[in-house]
Amino acid sequence: MRCPKCEQESPEAAQFCLKCHHPLSFVCPACRHVQDHGGQCDQCGVDFMKYASYMIFQNKTQVQKERERMKNRNSMVKQLVLLPITGGWSLLKYLLKKGQEH
Repeated sequence: MRCPKCEQESPEAAQFCLKCHHPLSFVCPACRHVQDHGGQCDQCGVDFMKYASYMIFQNKTQVQKERERMKNRNSMVKQLVLLPITGGWSLLKYLLKKGQEH
């Protein structure tokens, strides 16, 4: 396989050029089709950059939701630990505050 960037000959199984490390084959992130150019998949038509951007956005949203869930859980655990000390007043205030937010 010949590198499109530096014209170095590389083995067929190589994913990157042995000289300049330029990608020799691209794998579609959606259907796993292997092709010799990037950009858009020849088999399913997915644009590689749009798909990658979508996946990053989706993962970012999922991480934000998980952080919010853990924050709420930790706040509730904190209130339960403080229950014997405060006699339940801090838990009551916490629950009333949560009720007003929703």
